[in-house]
Amino acid sequence: MVAVVSVAAALWLRLKMDPWLAGQPNFIMFTLPIMLSAYAGGLWPGLLATALSGLAVGCYVPALAGQTFATWWQEGFLMLAGVIISGLSESLHRTRRRAGEGQELFARSFRLSPDCVTLTRLRDRMILEANDGLCALWQARREEVVGQPAGRFIVWADEAERSRFLQRLHAQGECLNHEAKLRIRDGRELDFNLSSRLITFGNETCALSVMRDITGHKRAEIATARLAAIVDSSSDAIVGKDLAGIVTSWNSGAEQLFGYRADEMVGQSILRLIPDERQAEETQIMDSIRHNRTVRPFETVRRCKDGSTVEVSVTVSPIRDAAGRVVGASKVARDITERRRAEQQIRQLNAELEQRVRLRTEELEAANRELEAFSYSISHDLRAPLRAVDGFSQAVMEDFGPQLPADGRRQLDVIQESARRMGCLIDDLLAFSRLSRQPLEKQPVDMARLVRSVLEDFAGECATRQVEVSLGELPPCAGDHRLLRQVMVNLISNALKYSRKRTQPTLAIGCQTATHPPVYYVRDNGSGFDMRYADKLFGVFQRLHRAEDYEGTGVGLAIVQRIVNRHGGRIWAESAPDAGATFYFTLQRSDAS
Repeated sequence: MVAVVSVAAALWLRLKMDPWLAGQPNFIMFTLPIMLSAYAGGLWPGLLATALSGLAVGCYVPALAGQTFATWWQEGFLMLAGVIISGLSESLHRTRRRAGEGQELFARSFRLSPDCVTLTRLRDRMILEANDGLCALWQARREEVVGQPAGRFIVWADEAERSRFLQRLHAQGECLNHEAKLRIRDGRELDFNLSSRLITFGNETCALSVMRDITGHKRAEIATARLAAIVDSSSDAIVGKDLAGIVTSWNSGAEQLFGYRADEMVGQSILRLIPDERQAEETQIMDSIRHNRTVRPFETVRRCKDGSTVEVSVTVSPIRDAAGRVVGASKVARDITERRRAEQQIRQLNAELEQRVRLRTEELEAANRELEAFSYSISHDLRAPLRAVDGFSQAVMEDFGPQLPADGRRQLDVIQESARRMGCLIDDLLAFSRLSRQPLEKQPVDMARLVRSVLEDFAGECATRQVEVSLGELPPCAGDHRLLRQVMVNLISNALKYSRKRTQPTLAIGCQTATHPPVYYVRDNGSGFDMRYADKLFGVFQRLHRAEDYEGTGVGLAIVQRIVNRHGGRIWAESAPDAGATFYFTLQRSDAS
């Protein structure tokens, strides 16, 4: 359009000015539209304007008829000049387009770069331009950053480090790959790789700076260094190898275990460590690693540099690259020679212990047989003399009692009472010894019903003495019904016996259910005892009162304690002289104990 309009205008002007321009060269008038078209549109508009100008001159300019050869030469020059002008204009357009594309590419790169890029005027440290990366890091809009002092957004953690950086920048005109800590808007200090270069922009000296956040990289380096230190300092042998079984890493633990230095093994085949008869292990392991199958830890034998073998526990794991592909394997080998030796010693000790247990069991069985024989002897052999003593003393009393003096009759009564007491002692001792041999038959036991049954046996005594009986909550339990009845009989009997001298005896039986396990108790208001001697309560034949005051053999509480212990519980007492006594017992072990 520009070519057509400009050539038409030039033709109209030429025709209007023909009276004054007759005989003058036509290329001067038509060069202007050619230049204008080429400048506006480039090559093809310029050539079109050139062709239209030639056509206009040849067809519409009256002065053309009868022109001389010189005039034709001038018109040819017009055509040549138009071609040249169009070509030059196209070249200029291309240069401008490339420059514009370059500027656009630079602007896009500047804005979209993940690094932080700033253009700062040096004389006042004013930020002239900032990209999206810096705005995102400092959590601000571009309008809030541009035109602000750089110190507001770029804060050095170490001011001395900043001074050294600026000195180097002014001295050399650039400072590249300088690592520094910068404090961002939220107060965090991050590691950056900083590069700056002095440039002239708008007749001002400016610094073009690129900052890259390398905090994650630094942390990764630190983590890698720590991991490498851990691996290298590990007492276990940690070895890396590729899929062909070539060693790629070798720590100090491997040097200590196998005797090879790292430079002797890196680049060598791992088969160097594997005895010939175990070469198939490596093939199976690497096949599993290649196919992403789990390799369970296993124990095997490996060969050392000096030719000896060592027993090791081996764990193998795949090594993957950034894309997740398996590129090798890591092996952790632990020397288990001492463990195997210890296991052998344990097996030997266990065998010896089993032998000792068998011997002790045989000895215990023999002792039990002897105890049974002794019990039989007590039951039969000792009872016969006692019966004789009791019988003859009774016969003497009946036949010669009237003829004996009072002291004689009294002494015969003591003999008879002693014989009967000795018989009771024998019975209690036999009962106590049988407790250890009797099997424990645990079953659910209704303790309330059991206690009421025992109280019925003492109903006559309680009624005669007007004993005040208080029966509290008694939850059920698991135990041997027959033995637990014996516990309650002995405790209730003791309570009634030692409260005999009270004008208003009391007996309380109950359970403390708030504790775990529940605690059963039997309480009386009898004579009580001194707690300093409480450790003697449950001993065989141990008594805290004189036999003249209270009858008994001193075996009853020992029987109670053995029964409670066999149920996994414990028994204890609380008392004070002339203040009654309370016996507590549990039938299973508490968590605290």
